[in-house]
Amino acid sequence: MTEKMEINETPQSVPEPHIPGARYAIDPLAFFFALVSAPVVVALLFFWMLAIPVFAVAVGGLPYLIVGTPVLLIYLHYRKGSPQGTAGCAAITVIVGCVLAITSAVIHGDLHEMDGILTFGITAAVHATAWGFAFGKLYNRWRSDLSRRPLPPYPNQHLKGPIPC
Repeated sequence: MTEKMEINETPQSVPEPHIPGARYAIDPLAFFFALVSAPVVVALLFFWMLAIPVFAVAVGGLPYLIVGTPVLLIYLHYRKGSPQGTAGCAAITVIVGCVLAITSAVIHGDLHEMDGILTFGITAAVHATAWGFAFGKLYNRWRSDLSRRPLPPYPNQHLKGPIPC
């Protein structure tokens, strides 16, 4: 009934440590389907809350795709892509966007726009975090095994300066 664990096996609940300088391949099919379906899954799970998540998909879907795609591609190239990491990445992206919008409003003197920016920013931060977490869960479930291992280092990475001909 009880099985012995091999010495080199790790339990599923223990996350693997981050390898500094590691790069990971991105599974394009899993990335696309997770990116598109994460907001829909969150909306389907929480639509009973006054239809706010459904409205959020309609309002925030395009910014999520335009801004979230490159941010997640860069993040996943250098990280393993845990759901907590993608959720944090999404939240930080929204917070940075809100800080930039508030800074622009202050510089241009549009202080009457602050309440709209803050309302949209708080709502967007909540939904972006949920969408990022759902993206991380779906991507990790659908990605191939090749994208889970670090890529080999660049050839001639040890050379300094121009590569000799």
